[in-house]
Amino acid sequence: MKLPELKEKLKSKYIVRVVAGVLTIALVGTGIGATAVFAEKNSTAVTAEADSTTGSNKDADDIADKLMDSVSLKDNDADKDESVYLISDANGNVNKTIVVDHLKNKDKKDTLEDASNLSDIENVKGKEKFTQSGDKLTWQAGGKDIYYQGTATEEPPVTQKVTYYLDGKEISPEDLAGKSGKVKIRFDYTNTTSYTETVNGEKQTVSVPFAAITGLVLGDGFENIEVTNGKAEVSDSSSVVLGYALPGLKNSLGIKDKDLDGDVNIPEYMEMTADVKNFSMPAAMTFVVNASDYVSTDGIDTSDLDDMINDLKDASTQLQDGSKTLAEGTDTLSDGLSTLQSKLGTFASGVGTLQSGLKTYTDGVSTLSGGLNTLGNSTGALVSGADKLNSGAGQLASGSATLKDGLKSYTDGASQLSAGINELGSKSGTLVSGVSKLSKGTSALNAGVQELDKTLQAGPTNDQKTEIQSTAAKNVRDSFAGEQGEAVNTSIYNSLRYELDNEGNVAVDENGNKKDSLLYTTLKAGAVYNNSYMNIGNIYNSTVKKVLSTALGGKEGTSEELSNALKQFYQTSNQTVYGVIKNMSPSQLAEFLYAQNGAQKTIFETIEENINNGIRAADSQVSAGVDSTIKTMAEKLSGACEQVSETVAATAAVSGASETMNSIHAKINAQGLVSGVAELNEGVNGENGLVASMPTLTSGIKQLVDGSNTLVANNDTLNAGATALNAGASQLSAGTQSLMNSVPALTSGIKQLVDGSNTLVANNAQLNSGASQLADGTNQIVSGVDQLTTGSKTLSEGAHTLADGMVQFNEEGINKILDAYNGDLKPFTDKLQAVIDAGEEYQTYSAIADGQTGSVKFIYKLASIDAKADSDK
Repeated sequence: MKLPELKEKLKSKYIVRVVAGVLTIALVGTGIGATAVFAEKNSTAVTAEADSTTGSNKDADDIADKLMDSVSLKDNDADKDESVYLISDANGNVNKTIVVDHLKNKDKKDTLEDASNLSDIENVKGKEKFTQSGDKLTWQAGGKDIYYQGTATEEPPVTQKVTYYLDGKEISPEDLAGKSGKVKIRFDYTNTTSYTETVNGEKQTVSVPFAAITGLVLGDGFENIEVTNGKAEVSDSSSVVLGYALPGLKNSLGIKDKDLDGDVNIPEYMEMTADVKNFSMPAAMTFVVNASDYVSTDGIDTSDLDDMINDLKDASTQLQDGSKTLAEGTDTLSDGLSTLQSKLGTFASGVGTLQSGLKTYTDGVSTLSGGLNTLGNSTGALVSGADKLNSGAGQLASGSATLKDGLKSYTDGASQLSAGINELGSKSGTLVSGVSKLSKGTSALNAGVQELDKTLQAGPTNDQKTEIQSTAAKNVRDSFAGEQGEAVNTSIYNSLRYELDNEGNVAVDENGNKKDSLLYTTLKAGAVYNNSYMNIGNIYNSTVKKVLSTALGGKEGTSEELSNALKQFYQTSNQTVYGVIKNMSPSQLAEFLYAQNGAQKTIFETIEENINNGIRAADSQVSAGVDSTIKTMAEKLSGACEQVSETVAATAAVSGASETMNSIHAKINAQGLVSGVAELNEGVNGENGLVASMPTLTSGIKQLVDGSNTLVANNDTLNAGATALNAGASQLSAGTQSLMNSVPALTSGIKQLVDGSNTLVANNAQLNSGASQLADGTNQIVSGVDQLTTGSKTLSEGAHTLADGMVQFNEEGINKILDAYNGDLKPFTDKLQAVIDAGEEYQTYSAIADGQTGSVKFIYKLASIDAKADSDK
């Protein structure tokens, strides 16, 4: 028998089993699957063609059930998966070819490039469009896979011829329908492919390794079914025949029938015979696939076998050399055992010394155990001291935090006081100037009032009364009418808005700019202060609440409620931090959290800095507002003056100027206006008046400024010291807490030491006993070495005999195996690799784009043969 390796492969029908499993999946996964695809186009004629291709579901399922087998398949990761459906008559002649292509959009591209020579191309599973230029197709895939079909006229790579016989005579399938007798059906397959491959340096022609599986669903009345190159499965409901063939494989491998015995066959046809009554064959299908698509080529690589043969050759040499070395080694062993025998006396003496040393060790372990037990009894005092230290450090941290917050509040207040006093000091010059002007104004007012009193007391003459009555009202109206009214309004505005000189004109500075009045500067300073510093408390309180809310993840509530919630959180999660913050107010807690985030300034300092920036930015807006206010005041005063003047004029016209003047004289004296103005003048310009007291007042203001600045100068030092103290106290508290946390581990370790020492002590007796046993065993070893010495001599003699036998085995056995491998099996495996290479080159029936990989299978659907075929026609 030649080629024993091939025989074992074919005898187990390995290749056929693989192909059978593949085609079963192809039947279920592509034939029936294609019907589902076509069904989406249920209004087209293609649906009917696909239905006829796959046959009834029951028939296809029957074939699939018989084709299934347990095989491992190579993954099909091709870019283009092609299924070719060949609609044939009962003799195998192809009437129509329908091709279904599946383009796999692995990278979810918008467009897919393809090549095809099909006609009537149509998308069967979507609405994606394509453009065509010759054989080139461009699909607008939109990230999806593409399923399309078309028709072809090219001859398939494998053709089949089906021949029918009745009682030994050939018969047409139409005439066979409904007949009875001895029936034979034969399928002959022809592989028409041809590829040139290089095998052992020579060009050889091989075919693509196509495998064909044919399935027949037989009607009722079949008995005694026999199958050549296949098998039959008979059940109560149906009879199914499966046949297989590998057309063209024998020629590609250069194998003749004489190279194989009766147990091995590479079929190129299948045949079945049966005793039949009323012949019918509802379904017949053949599946043809490229075996290279499903069988990994790794198993055909002979490099491992080459390595194995080389290893065998090397191993035989090594065995021959090793047996010689073994013989030499046994001689050395014999000599060494003699030396060992002489040294065992020294070893036995050392064992005695070990036994004595172990006794000393066990005594020391007992002493160590006593000391460790004393240490273990003292851990209670250690735990109590650590707890007291940790408690004191926590109280220190809490007190330092309170001190820090108190000092911060104190220094903030001192800063605010200093800012106010400095503001007062900066305005003292304006105060002095205003007092000077007030002095001049009160002097003039006093002189005018005294003169007015004299005039009113004298009273007007009759002519004066008449003239006053006639002209008073006119003068009032004229003074407030037209340009004169505007002048009056302007005059009042200037007296309110600007500083006036001794002559009543608007005063200017050295640059020619009008000087602001005391009223204007006072209103302006008051507006800025009211809009900023008066609200700093509200801003600070709002900021404190925002900080606490943020720390709780945006929780709502009052500052007090948020502060309590944070303390409850730290009470359960971090006792160290809770010990620091538990007595803090909401503002202190907010400043603590703000400082923990790395802030260089307090919340209050940050707000004050922002307000100062805002004041500078808003200065121009405040100036405009104050000016508008003064203008409104001037307009209202002008209107009031006009109304009062008209009233006085009306009264004078009714009661007479004399009566009015007497009345006015009486009133101003009765109300103390004359005396009051005199007293006002004395209070301003008198010996102890305001003007005389100004030097003392300004000196006191300066002292306040100097004192407040001195007070504020130490703020940073105080705050820095308090912060450093608080940080150190917190670190101390954290350290003592860490120490406290480590105490359980320390006491546990001491307990482990105590337990370990007790365990050591418990093993002392066992160690001493073991040493005694070791001494006894040593004596036994001495006796055994004597016996080993005698045995080594026998081993040496056997090793020399083995060395002589390995020389003979290498010459008569291993070398013959090497000759057989290099002369027979290796050239065959090279041919088989060439066949598989040819299979890998065949990737498509229609066409494929450059750079793509393909996979193709062929499904032949034969026309059914029905016993009632004639009546159906």
